[in-house]
Amino acid sequence: MIKNMKQKINDWLNDVTGRKDYKRYGEKQRRKGRIAGQIFTMAVGLAAGYYLIWCVQNTQWQYWYMAVPFLVTESAFLLLFLLWANVLWNKRYHRPQGPPLEKKDFAVDIFIPVCGEPIEVIERTVSAALSIDYNNKKIYLLDDDENDAVEKLSKKNGVGYIRRPTHENRKAGNLNYALKHTKGDLILAIDADQVAKPEIIHGIIGYFTLPKIAFVQTKQTFKLPKGDPWGNGDEVFYNVMQPGKDYDNAAISCGSGVMYRRTALESIGGFSTWNMVEDLHTSMRFHNNGWRSVYHQESYTEGTSPEDAITQSKQRWQWAVDSLRMFLWDNPLAKKGLTFYQKLQYFHFGYHYAAFGLFLPVFFIMPIWALFTHKFMLQEPFWQYFIARFPYLLLYLISNRITTDRLHSFKTFQVQAGLFAVYFNAFFVALLSKKNIPQYTVTLKAAEKYGFLQRLYRCLPHVIIVIMSLIAIVYGFMTIKNDFWFLVINIVWVSWTIAVLWRFTILCLWPKLLSK
Repeated sequence: MIKNMKQKINDWLNDVTGRKDYKRYGEKQRRKGRIAGQIFTMAVGLAAGYYLIWCVQNTQWQYWYMAVPFLVTESAFLLLFLLWANVLWNKRYHRPQGPPLEKKDFAVDIFIPVCGEPIEVIERTVSAALSIDYNNKKIYLLDDDENDAVEKLSKKNGVGYIRRPTHENRKAGNLNYALKHTKGDLILAIDADQVAKPEIIHGIIGYFTLPKIAFVQTKQTFKLPKGDPWGNGDEVFYNVMQPGKDYDNAAISCGSGVMYRRTALESIGGFSTWNMVEDLHTSMRFHNNGWRSVYHQESYTEGTSPEDAITQSKQRWQWAVDSLRMFLWDNPLAKKGLTFYQKLQYFHFGYHYAAFGLFLPVFFIMPIWALFTHKFMLQEPFWQYFIARFPYLLLYLISNRITTDRLHSFKTFQVQAGLFAVYFNAFFVALLSKKNIPQYTVTLKAAEKYGFLQRLYRCLPHVIIVIMSLIAIVYGFMTIKNDFWFLVINIVWVSWTIAVLWRFTILCLWPKLLSK
């Protein structure tokens, strides 16, 4: 471990001085931005350490009931930043055209799992799969809904049709059943609503000439309304997080637009049925068993995404529950087959949801409490608070912009922060689901008709916090006469809360307002 750390430090110093032997695609060309991001990241760590020490030294412990949650929350988000910094410290990129396929002719089975999607959606996906430019391929519709129209569609297009007699273990069970009834060397999984490009197989199949590659995940793109009001494009995830995880051999499968090696799947017992959705846990099992993965940052599929805040919340809830179940009950830090950095990469998934679900609300509540009570746990004057807090905040914003290639924005944060109540619920569902998987339904991407009360219920925590924030501002103006800076600081933070939560609130109550 110590020897490995010394090697990493030497590699970094050689990178800073330009003496590193650059072998990976784009590594030398991205050097300046990478080093700038790393330097600012280290500066954030120093500024954060100073700020936390200052907070502890200046805490008024008679308000321990607010001081303890505040300090724990600040520490929790510092840890989240450090995990985030590890994800983005280095990124690995691959040539857009992919490696050439040398000699070996792989047989490819294309799996299209189906479970109640509209027949016209499935037909588009099948038509695109038939147009994939690769001779040695077989297409299979995996019908988990026992829909005769799907069987008729398969016969019409001359593709395989697989209907299992039982329907346990959701999508993973569907895929595993098909795995046992097919023979291809590789499996290309495409969701029922994903339209594939003809070049998808040629773009990634060359990686499988390397014997330890278990799967190759491609970038996913989606049909999105103007401005992508719900943040379904997930640009930060696909453009910087996955390359960052790929650097540590921890890129994950996203369940679609992904090609698997059959022997790798068989070596781990098939697709994981432990979680609601198979992709994340299957990925960790691959890595824990010594297999490698590749994230190929080219998009070969276009799918649909949730069309309103409620359906998006359902989808994100499922992702959060799966990540948190791993975090709580199959923690990557305990996996002996994972490297140190792979453990951190997988740990980051669950911890992210825990931080936003459990700790972020503390930041919303603190300034409201301060304005109503005229009390705060920090006792020093404004200028000392400013000196301690502002460098940390500014450096963090700069660091995040650089390390995410300027993709992370306030809107990106709004999207995640707006889901705090979803993640809060997901944490406790995961906590109570050590052995039994929670109820799961396939996310219907099309907008459903929800009544106003249903929408209000979904964003009720947001509405309550925003209303309390507005009342706190008015109350503060009316009652705080002798501490101008105390009033200003807390009004600034309450206004930040409103700015963070308004997007999700509006999208819930009036979904068409921001999606035009």
